[in-house]
Amino acid sequence: MDYNKIEDVIDTDGLRIVLLQGFPSPWGQAAKAMMEYKGLDFVAGALQVGDANTEVVNWSGTNSAPVVAWDDEPPLNRWDDILMLLERLAPEKPLIPQDQKLQGQFFGLAYAICGQLGFGWNRRLDGMHASAIAGQAPGAFGKKYGYNKQDGELAAQRSIDFLVYLTEILKSQLAQGSNYLVGNAVTAVDFYWAAFSNLVAIQSPEECPLDPAIRPMFEQVKPEVAAATDPIVIEHRDRIMHTYFKIPMEL
Repeated sequence: MDYNKIEDVIDTDGLRIVLLQGFPSPWGQAAKAMMEYKGLDFVAGALQVGDANTEVVNWSGTNSAPVVAWDDEPPLNRWDDILMLLERLAPEKPLIPQDQKLQGQFFGLAYAICGQLGFGWNRRLDGMHASAIAGQAPGAFGKKYGYNKQDGELAAQRSIDFLVYLTEILKSQLAQGSNYLVGNAVTAVDFYWAAFSNLVAIQSPEECPLDPAIRPMFEQVKPEVAAATDPIVIEHRDRIMHTYFKIPMEL
């Protein structure tokens, strides 16, 4: 990935995104892929894991990625705010269904993947809970996700419940002749699931070139969660990745 200096990202006009360097952070990878799908030009900057990232914090108010900004508008960090900006900038290639009924399905599923206590959130909590059991304090990462023992204990089962739900959706859609999660066309939820799937079934080193020292962290998935990951959800991931994402992923 060709990252620009953060000060240049902040000072430039147009569309910018700050990504977590070296990690397939799903919120950021999905946002980047949607920008590329929509044909939007952007410049990228890097957030460093474990760093104070003072310039990013002073600019955006958060030490988290992704951060997306357009011209002199306030920087955005929430997945739904970023999606709405991209829809506004490139409405000719919509990623939110226009049909009202499908919109309800879309936003429910999008939140279940990306939102607070959604799938991505629970995968983070599950990892933190395992570390807490081993005696490692959740620290700043735990504070970011609001880690507590109760939610940590529930995180694995919540992940399993979502995977079962997603499997049902994909099988129903396939029976109706659709290869997408909502309706008959690609939407943002297809991008979201493709990116978030790496939290239960990391792509190969050729497709997701993680540092070998980091990869084991993504490969450590509880057996019961791995068992709930039906092949159909990975087949969907691979199809969307190879159609709409840059492969190998740019980290």
